[in-house]
Amino acid sequence: METEVTAAVARVWAQQEFGRAQIGDDRRTQRLVEMAAHVALRPAGKLTQVWEEGAEREGAYRLVENEAVEAREMARAAHQAAFARAQGPYVYVPVDGTSLTLPAARKKPKAKGFGPVGTTRAKARGLEVVSAIVVNDKGVALGPSGQHMWARKGVSKKPAASRALEDKETRHWLDVMEQVLRAREAAGYEGRPWFQLDRGGDCRDILHWAVMTDGWMTVRAAQDRCVDWPLEGKLWQVVEAQKPLGRYKLPVPAGPKRTAREATMQVRATALVLPLKHGWTKKLLPVEVFAVQAVEISSVPANEQPIEGMLLTTHPVHDFTDACRVLHAYAQRWRLEEVHKCWKSVCKVEESNLESAASFTRWATLLFSVALRIERLKRLAREAPEAPADVELSLWEIRALLFRHDADGYRSDATPTIGQAVLWIARLGGYSKSSGGPPGSIVLGRGLEKLAVITEDLQRIHELGLKM
Repeated sequence: METEVTAAVARVWAQQEFGRAQIGDDRRTQRLVEMAAHVALRPAGKLTQVWEEGAEREGAYRLVENEAVEAREMARAAHQAAFARAQGPYVYVPVDGTSLTLPAARKKPKAKGFGPVGTTRAKARGLEVVSAIVVNDKGVALGPSGQHMWARKGVSKKPAASRALEDKETRHWLDVMEQVLRAREAAGYEGRPWFQLDRGGDCRDILHWAVMTDGWMTVRAAQDRCVDWPLEGKLWQVVEAQKPLGRYKLPVPAGPKRTAREATMQVRATALVLPLKHGWTKKLLPVEVFAVQAVEISSVPANEQPIEGMLLTTHPVHDFTDACRVLHAYAQRWRLEEVHKCWKSVCKVEESNLESAASFTRWATLLFSVALRIERLKRLAREAPEAPADVELSLWEIRALLFRHDADGYRSDATPTIGQAVLWIARLGGYSKSSGGPPGSIVLGRGLEKLAVITEDLQRIHELGLKM
C-alpha cells in the first residue's frame, strides 16, 4: 500500500499535465503519465538517455511511434492544465515561433516528414514551430497553451500579399491562438488571454482576427502602416505627433553590442484606425487599435542606437498607466523565448534520433511541458521564493533534498520554501555562489537529473523498511 502511495506522489505533476489526455486508450494515457513523470527528472533528447534499458524504454518507444496517438491530444491536456492553474482577470499568452534543427533528420535516409530549416546553403532539416504559453501576473509560466509543428515544403516565390491565408504560415499562428481559446474554455477559466506577439505577428490577417476575439492582443509593429485616424499619415508619424504621456526608468542589462545602463523612456500613445485591405478582393476592412510607443531619451553610449519600440494593441489605452500596463505585458513575451531555449539546451529536443516527424512531434510535445516545468521552478524561486516547495515538488523530492543537504536546520518532515528547494537543486547541478546571478535552466536541469537518482534510492530504502 505504501508503495502505491509513493508512486502516486511522484506522479502528481505528470498526472495534472497529461492525466486527461484522450489518446484512445486509458492504458496509453497511463503510459504517457508515467513517461512524463520519468522525463521530468531525467530530461534528455534521446529516449535511450532517459530509459537505459528494459520494458519502460520499449513502452516509451511504442507510444511515440504509435500512429493512433495524436500529439495534439497529448498537448490539449497540458493546455487545459495550464489554464486550470490560472487566476485573476487575465493572463499573458506569449506566442512565438522557432525552428528545430535535427541532425538525425538529415543524416538518416529513412527519416520522413521533415523539411528544410534555415538557409538553403546549410541544407539543414527539421521542423518549424509556433508555441504559446500561459504566464501569470508574477511572470511565472503556468504551462503550454498552444503549439503547432510543421515541415516547410520550400520558400514560396509569391509575395505574401498575393497569397490566400491557407497558403501562408500565418495560418499556423492563428491555429495556435485558437487552441489557446479552446483550452481556456475547456478549463473553465473566465479571465481573458492577453496574446503577446513579436514582429512576426504584425500582419493584417492576425490584426483582423484580434479585433474579433474576446481576448486582447499586443504585437510589436514591423511595418510603418498607413493610418486614417486621428490623423492621416504613417504610423510612426502619427504617434510621434501626440503629446508624451510620461516617462519611466528601464534597467538595461549588458548584452551583445549593448552597454548596461538605466534608460529613461518616454511614452506616447493614441487610438488608431488602420485602413487594412483584404488580400485578394482589396475590399477595405479597417481595424481600430491603440498604439503605444516607448523611446529612450537619455544619453546613449557611442555606437549604440536608442531603445525604441512601437506596439499595436487591442487593450484600451487612455492614459500613462494603461500604456505602462501594455509595455509590461509585452515584456512577458521573453518568457517564451526562455522556454524555447530550455527546450533545446536542457531538454535537448534537437538531439532526438527519431526517424519520423510524427513520432518526433509526440516526443517533443512531452519535452516542451518538461521545459516549462523547469522554467516554472526557476521563476517561482525568483518571484515567489517564500511559497512552500510543495507547490511544485513532490513529497519525496522534498525529502530527498532535505536528506542530501543534511536539512540545513530543517526537520526531516519540514517543508522548505520553493526558493530554498530550487537553490538546493541548483547546487546538485553545479551551482555555487561564485556562479554569478540566480540559478538558470541548465544547472536546474542537471540538478533535477541527480535529484531523480537520490529520490528513487530514498524511496527504495523506505519501501524495503530499511533505516538510514
